[in-house]
Amino acid sequence: MPDVLVTFTSLLITCAAARAHSTGGAIAGRPREPDRAWISAKGFCCFPLANDDLPRTGRQLADSMTGGWKDVFTSLDPSRAVDIEGGRYPAVDEMRVDLSRAVVNPNHKLARIGDFTASTKSLAVEHFEMLADPMVNHRSKVNLEVTGTDVRLDLQHDKDGKPMLMLADAKEGSVHFDVTHDDLQRLALAMAREQSSSHGISVRSVELDLQSVGPRSLLADLHLSTIVAFIPAGMRFTARVDIDDHMNAKISKLDCQGDEALGPLIVGLIRPAINKYNNTTRPLISFPSGRLHLNDVRIQAGEHIEMTAKFSR
Repeated sequence: MPDVLVTFTSLLITCAAARAHSTGGAIAGRPREPDRAWISAKGFCCFPLANDDLPRTGRQLADSMTGGWKDVFTSLDPSRAVDIEGGRYPAVDEMRVDLSRAVVNPNHKLARIGDFTASTKSLAVEHFEMLADPMVNHRSKVNLEVTGTDVRLDLQHDKDGKPMLMLADAKEGSVHFDVTHDDLQRLALAMAREQSSSHGISVRSVELDLQSVGPRSLLADLHLSTIVAFIPAGMRFTARVDIDDHMNAKISKLDCQGDEALGPLIVGLIRPAINKYNNTTRPLISFPSGRLHLNDVRIQAGEHIEMTAKFSR
């Protein structure tokens, strides 16, 4: 579940910098291929399992889910993490996942989630809720709530063969995310350092400014201060993001400027790759099975950042 933190923060950085966290790859001559949608909902749709099959009882499922999080969190209360009530398993009335105060293991590698495949093993949940109030990642506190009715969770496997439950269908649902500006900036710095370290780039600081200009529009300003081959390089990315009534997001007014010793040279090299994102419109979010679609989204940005999204089949 911490994948959603990376997913949402990646969206914000993407808005500002057209996937600035992959700049190192572009410099190395390996630009990343763009996704069909700006972001994937897989991050908040997947629950790792400890056992390679759908458990036979609700209690066994709860144990398998908490076991699947063993390496994901350094602190998690298993007694309250998963609560399943009512119905006749594997069709239950209520399922509540509580990851409040869970601390993400900074050494955990995100699962490589592949494409959704048809499955005959699934869990039906009439009322589903996942709550993290807050979840702690890189000393940043993030609040997250996911709800759904008539939910179906299918048994899937990631690219390494590890089992998971993935959201396959729902009558309707919602996602709410909120974080302070300081916590989001701290998380963005940690992400930038993780993404750039393998390319020989050291990120010294990240300054991220997001401002709402409407319920579905925002202005983004991202400054990265880095060290490349022992030489300082600064880059500032600015952009505007507008989400239309069809839940497509357009990036416009995308610009990049360099500062410090090496910044202008790097910007000159990567600007052609960045420019291809300018005035580009794509679906904002894609769901794993393709059965769900986004109905509405509201974003409030400033000293506090909030996003609320609603989806249905």
